[in-house]
Amino acid sequence: MFAERAAEVGQEVIRVSAVDGNAIAADQRAGLNVRLFQLCHGRTPLGSEYGCYMSHIDALRQFVAMDISYAIILEDDAGLPDDFITRIAAIVEADEDVGLVKLFNHRIMGFVRKKTTGLGDDLGRCVHGPLGSSMGYLVDRKSAVRLIEGLLPMFLPFDIALERYWRYGNKFQLAEKNILEPLPSREISTLFMQGQNYRSTKLPLLLRTPTALFRGAEYVRRAIGAVGR
Repeated sequence: MFAERAAEVGQEVIRVSAVDGNAIAADQRAGLNVRLFQLCHGRTPLGSEYGCYMSHIDALRQFVAMDISYAIILEDDAGLPDDFITRIAAIVEADEDVGLVKLFNHRIMGFVRKKTTGLGDDLGRCVHGPLGSSMGYLVDRKSAVRLIEGLLPMFLPFDIALERYWRYGNKFQLAEKNILEPLPSREISTLFMQGQNYRSTKLPLLLRTPTALFRGAEYVRRAIGAVGR
């Protein structure tokens, strides 16, 4: 169980109930711009994606309502290594202006180092992306407020939207070496992904032209942000 593992590494857990997007009718999904999602992402959004997105929004709102400076927001498939707490503490010690630090990425391409923590974790940004996964991230209050304001309406999957720091104006970095570990597949929750088929939601190729243009512009913004200060 995640709570038991968190206790082992010394991490207090506040559980936020997930939004089951598949249980909400497509025409009742508040805060979702379907047309813009189709234009920018080239397909129709899944109920699972909506649920994931709104679950993260709820977690960010709960954090902002609390009297704490930082939060680590984790999905339920996040595994915590033994040195998790000390590595997080080293990130905060390296720069109290944390902003947002992604703790797990599926791919690291074109990494540009900005700083190194006392425990040797390199923090920076990537020229290439998106990097995949919203399994976990460290965030401070200022960045959480900016995310809540900027993430709605939803028009991208959450893992892609989370990395658009040039849109929200928040400080953004990632750990070159993942600080989280994925749980074994048998332990991963299937709440969001049951019965989903990404391929079936894609628009015809010609209708995905706006998506290509959007992604090209995003790539340029990402590259400029990676090499800048």
